[in-house]
Amino acid sequence: MDGITELACFLRKNRDLSIENSLRLIECTLAPLLAFSGPVIIWLEKEFKRLTAAFVRCNKEAWQMSPNTSTALFTFPKDQGGLQIQMRRAIICSAAWGHLTRCCQFDDGTRQLAEITYKDALEKHGCLDMEDLQFEAEFLTWDQASQNSFTFACHLTSTIGIRVSWNPFNPDWIASAANADLAQAMINTQHPIHIQLKNEQKWAKVFEVKDEGKLFKMRTDNRDTFMLKTEGQDTTTGYHTLREAIQRTSPTLVRLTQLTEPNRIYGTDESKKGKRKIGWAQAI
Repeated sequence: MDGITELACFLRKNRDLSIENSLRLIECTLAPLLAFSGPVIIWLEKEFKRLTAAFVRCNKEAWQMSPNTSTALFTFPKDQGGLQIQMRRAIICSAAWGHLTRCCQFDDGTRQLAEITYKDALEKHGCLDMEDLQFEAEFLTWDQASQNSFTFACHLTSTIGIRVSWNPFNPDWIASAANADLAQAMINTQHPIHIQLKNEQKWAKVFEVKDEGKLFKMRTDNRDTFMLKTEGQDTTTGYHTLREAIQRTSPTLVRLTQLTEPNRIYGTDESKKGKRKIGWAQAI
C-alpha cells in the first residue's frame, strides 16, 4: 500500500514525464506486484477498497487528470469513450485462478492441500461442483469468501460477471489419473519426457512399470536407465516425479486422452453461443 502511495506522489511531482511513460511505469510495477502477492494474501475488504482507490489515483496522475475525475472513466469500454484499464479485482481474479491451477498440477504437496481445500469449500456450502460453488459464492461477503481459496476465486468471478467451468480433480486428467492407467498410456504411446540426468538435459521414455504403476523404469536415447516415481515427492534421486515431468515437458497436456488420442479435436462441444474461452477455464 505504501508503495502505491509513493508511486502516486512520484507521478504527481514529475509532470514532465510523458503520459505513455507514466502508464508504462504503472503497468510494469503495480499489476505484477498485485498478481504476485494477490493469491496468497488474505485481503480484507476495507483494505482492498483502499488499494483500489490508490490504484485509480495512480492512473489519474499518469493521465494528468484532476483527482476529482470520475472513476467510471477508467472502467468504461473504449468503444463507449472510456479508458478500459484492468482494475485490481480483475488482476486478482486472474492471478487467483492461475495460482489454483498451478497448485493442482504438480505433486509437490500443494495438490493434496488444494484437494482438501476444494472439498471443504464444497461441503461447507453444500455444492456438487465448481459451478454450484460460484453460484453460492455470489451471495457471500468478501471477508466470508476469503476464508477459502476456491470460494474466494469463485466469489471474484461472480462479482466480475463471468462463470468458470472447471473440474480441478477430474479422474480423466493426467494429474488425477490412476497410476495403472497412466503407466499403460505412457508405454503405449512412448511419449518422451525431458528430464535432467547427471547434470544433463535428456529425453527419456517409459519401458517398464513396477509396483503397480508407482515406479517407472525410464530409458534415454543413449540407453541409460533410471527409476522415476509416479507421484509424491522424490527426496532420494532428485528427479521430478513422472506426472510433474510430463507437465513440465508438455504444459498443454491436461487430459489422459491427449496422450492416447493425439489427433482428437477438443472444444467442439464448447463452442456454444454465449460462451467465451479465457485460458484456464471457460466463461459463460
